[in-house]
Amino acid sequence: MAAAFWRIMLLIEALLAMALAAPLTRLLSGNLSVLVALWLGAFVLLQPLWVLSAAVLTRWAAPGPHRPMRARTVLAEAGALLVSALRMSVLWRRTEPPGSAASRRGSSARPAPPVLLVHGILCNGGIWDPLHHRLSAAGWNRVERIDLQPPWADIETLAVRLVQTLQAMHRSSGGQRIVVVAHSMGGLVARAALRAGGQSLIARIITLGTPHHGTAIACHLPFAPTRQMCPDSPWLRDLNAEQEGRLPVPVTCLYSQDDTLVVPPGHAVLQGARRVRLERLGHLQLASSPRALAQVLEELGVGS
Repeated sequence: MAAAFWRIMLLIEALLAMALAAPLTRLLSGNLSVLVALWLGAFVLLQPLWVLSAAVLTRWAAPGPHRPMRARTVLAEAGALLVSALRMSVLWRRTEPPGSAASRRGSSARPAPPVLLVHGILCNGGIWDPLHHRLSAAGWNRVERIDLQPPWADIETLAVRLVQTLQAMHRSSGGQRIVVVAHSMGGLVARAALRAGGQSLIARIITLGTPHHGTAIACHLPFAPTRQMCPDSPWLRDLNAEQEGRLPVPVTCLYSQDDTLVVPPGHAVLQGARRVRLERLGHLQLASSPRALAQVLEELGVGS
């Protein structure tokens, strides 16, 4: 369903770009090559407009002074948005199942716990292509991605799906506990899964841009998981009251002072968790930029 959402969004953007390019082409020369150039230009320019609009609305929803938005970060986040949308709009291929060639690499595979990558709201496993490739190149022998369905389900429902996936990985890996790497809402799903019986299945959790204390823009969106991500939601208060300062497994929070959706950025950290602040990265960049991925690999001990 998430793939269909991103295909529709890309189609809408393409049509908007054509609506902008066609009148300009007629005014200039009517040449097809000019039309294509203007269409591509308009399509590319739409990306920073979406990012800037989302960032402005996010800051409008959250009271208090905010760090000024940097043009460089907005442009980089726009690039991440476009590339991520393209990745998520196609049918992405999951990691090979246990017993496949990837799992039978024997001595050449890295002796490490399995890793499960958990995406955020309205996304799918395609967003993890860069990290998945880097872990595979580093010899990590078991990396899987979950596709949380349905995308508008409440976080507790998604946590049940996550626990089922963790149980399957736990069995197929000979009883090993799993490292969960989660982006955005995925980190809350992982913590809910931890509460729902995942403590014996999860070795540690690494979150990237997860609104552990909510984000104000979520209060203005009428969907079950966004209501739960509102800073004042009873669900979030209960989760934090139970876990914050007494986390049952190690948790690392990667966050950015320039996050375009989690505002204020301190809402992406938890008391008792290891905190790693990254500079000049937008929300989607936290799941795709080389700097963020290098930090994830460092946290996992790749190369150590």
